[in-house]
Amino acid sequence: MNDWVQAIETIGIPAAGAAGLGYLVWVLFKSLIADIHKKLDTQQGMIVALIDRIRQMDNDMIRIDAMCRAAMGLKPDIDRIARADGKKDQRKD
Repeated sequence: MNDWVQAIETIGIPAAGAAGLGYLVWVLFKSLIADIHKKLDTQQGMIVALIDRIRQMDNDMIRIDAMCRAAMGLKPDIDRIARADGKKDQRKD
């Protein structure tokens, strides 16, 4: 305790108060960043799950479209099927 009093006498009360408040701000900032990081990790997991569901729904829609076209005797939309595979054209290379 005597060391703290001697340090405050050496640097002055305003400087010691500023250092104490600076430490308080640093601790508060660190805890807020940790909390935000946890929430962002949770949201990232949710977003990835939603993107997976959207891709699955898109694949299902293309499959249903192809089956309906086949049932009606129409030519399947090859360009749409190729776009679902991430290609710009029909090639599978």
